[in-house]
Formats: sequence, structure tokens, C-alpha cells
Amino acid sequence: MRGSFFIALIVFSVAADASADEREVFFGTWGTAKQCSREPVKPGGTVLSEPYEISSRWLKQGRLWCNLSWGPVEVRQDGYFTGAHAQCGEDVVRNYFLGMELSGDNLRLRWDFPLLSDPLVRCSDS
Repeated sequence: MRGSFFIALIVFSVAADASADEREVFFGTWGTAKQCSREPVKPGGTVLSEPYEISSRWLKQGRLWCNLSWGPVEVRQDGYFTGAHAQCGEDVVRNYFLGMELSGDNLRLRWDFPLLSDPLVRCSDS
């Protein structure tokens, strides 16, 4: 199991350079309407809903930062798909496999594949 993990990292590292331009379709700030407007998680609360900010190296959501090692981008009939090895945290780093599916204006994130996010839309810059 451990050996296959390292082989996957090597494949992702080699493929990452080849598809750098294609990855740009995933870059930007993504969220639900509540996340994009940074509304409180609970009515009257002080913790705000935060969108996902995706760049060539990082995925950030609020205080959570994940270092991304991208896999190849696959162009599909209804959009794009890619995967990334995500290392998240600061004092304790956790490893995830993150799948990203972009179909039209909707982005879905799959953390370790069984968990699927609600569709996210690109947040406006304002």
C-alpha cells in the first residue's frame, strides 16, 4: 500500500508539468452562495462560511491550507477532471486524494473520493 502511494506521487509530479496550462480552469475562488458571500455558518454567529481558493500550488478555505501536487487534467465530454494529492494542516499534516470535476460553471470536490461536495460556483471578485 505504501509503495503504491509513492508511485502515485511520482506519476502526479511528472504529469503536473505537462498539464499546467489546463489546470488553470480550476483556479479561482469557488463556493456556494453562502460561502461566496461569507455569511455566518449559524445565524447570529461569528464564524463565517469560507469559499475555496484554488491556485497552482494551494487550496485554501478559511484557515485551512492544503499544498497541492496535481495529477493530469482529463478533458471530458461535459468538462474537466483532475486529481491532486493534498497535504493539509500545519502542526499535524493529513494527506488526502482530492478529485476535481468541472462541468459547465459547477465545480465538485471529492475528498478521498467517497465524500462529494455540493456543486460550487465561481465567486465574483467583488
